[in-house]
Amino acid sequence: MPDFHVMLEPGTGFHGIMREFDLTRTLIGLMVIGTAQRAIDMTVEHAKQRTTFGQPSAVNQGVQFPPAEHTIYISAVRALAHHTLGLRRAGQPHTAQAAMLKWWAPQVAMAAVNDCVVLHGHIGWSEEMPLQAMLRDVSGYQIGDGTPQIQKMIIARDLYAR
Repeated sequence: MPDFHVMLEPGTGFHGIMREFDLTRTLIGLMVIGTAQRAIDMTVEHAKQRTTFGQPSAVNQGVQFPPAEHTIYISAVRALAHHTLGLRRAGQPHTAQAAMLKWWAPQVAMAAVNDCVVLHGHIGWSEEMPLQAMLRDVSGYQIGDGTPQIQKMIIARDLYAR
């Protein structure tokens, strides 16, 4: 193989790829949160337009509270993602933060999208709405780039190495 095809020094490939997981896990966190945000935006618009008992369903606290709560969690995940990217830019260790994002963000997104499906009622599961596809997509990201159990091992190693 020609030298220009070699991406890393021989013997350093595994560690080089593992370092890239810190970025891809952070990006997965941002992707699933973006999906959750889209589901919330769709649900809020749906609740404003749908009427029940002569009023928009958005006036009911049971409809208002889930998107409000999920927005808080999404904001916290975004803050952790920006912090993690800041550490990366500064050349600082960020493996544990990336693992935290990879473990937590899909959970937050799954809960948000699932509540959005419920708030849409039966139409939330229909193929006319993208919510059921969003739920499947986010679910897949719980596995890619390392399962939740692996992420917890990485976080625990960081905690006990201090």
